[in-house]
Amino acid sequence: MDFTWEIPELGYKKINVHCVIIQNPLQNENRVSVGVVIRDSEGENLWGALGLLPSQTEEQALMSGIHDALIHAQEKKWDLLHIETTNRHVYDTIRHQEHIFLEDEQLEVYSMFNTIYANHFAEGKTKRVIACIPQRMNGTAEYMAQYGIDKGLEFGEFTGTVGNMDYYLARDMGMTMPLPNPEVLQNLGEGEVIDGPPPPPSKKRKYDDLSFEVRPLQCFRDKDKEKVMEHYSFNDKGIFTEKAVKAMTSGSLSRFSPVFNGEMVDLNVVVGRGIYARDILHHAVIGTMRVIIPKLYVSNHVRPLAEVDELMTVNQVLSLLGFNPGKASTSGP
Repeated sequence: MDFTWEIPELGYKKINVHCVIIQNPLQNENRVSVGVVIRDSEGENLWGALGLLPSQTEEQALMSGIHDALIHAQEKKWDLLHIETTNRHVYDTIRHQEHIFLEDEQLEVYSMFNTIYANHFAEGKTKRVIACIPQRMNGTAEYMAQYGIDKGLEFGEFTGTVGNMDYYLARDMGMTMPLPNPEVLQNLGEGEVIDGPPPPPSKKRKYDDLSFEVRPLQCFRDKDKEKVMEHYSFNDKGIFTEKAVKAMTSGSLSRFSPVFNGEMVDLNVVVGRGIYARDILHHAVIGTMRVIIPKLYVSNHVRPLAEVDELMTVNQVLSLLGFNPGKASTSGP
């Protein structure tokens, strides 16, 4: 029987973990993000952590996420744990460590995993189970890992939920409608349908507060641009984030490039040495403009005329240069 997510047995806490690795690294060279969540047998969200783990392999990132969840579980005295991952290699290594020669890069993460279990084990009380599941059953953890990449967040714990995580938690419990798929229209050719039947009434679906918010301002119109803008901080699944919209409409970015003065902003315009307008918006959203300012064509240190308190008159300049203002003079032969 297929499930989107299956609750753990009564008394158990379930840990779901997932790692996302992007092909092109972010501006800070990070490209590995992990999401981990703990829920009980009623599907209640008990704890979560997500974000970037630089310089780690997928295996190391997954084990780091699991270990962080185990530390929290130990602090809460949760002795019955069920761990789920989609990574078959991690699953096999945990189960058969006694028969596998671990490489140097594996020793640290697996030894910490074993240590927290062995040093807090209670006979007849402590039990730890691990399972390898298909990706469709790990949707919440996958969304969390992708959220960490999209927002450029360092790995850390958080309370409550982030982004659209509520939707995935509800979906895992079967308590929300599926997201609508775009309808594929029939290709009727170039001819006209004369006196055809009226179109059928549109079906409206009612979605609760867990559905995605619809925002009209898109990052790109061409689908070809989607891959280019995919991992920028201002892009939330093809839509500008609220912070990005505020930055562009406030006029604060125009001091870095005149591109942002107009009503239409072309994010693909070159504004510096290897810097595009989209890079300005990306760094403005995450607060790291100082990284690219030296590479911009328009220096941030030049004060615009509107900010100059007082300018000297022509007569004052001539007087300082030793000329008598208003009196003509000729040079000698």
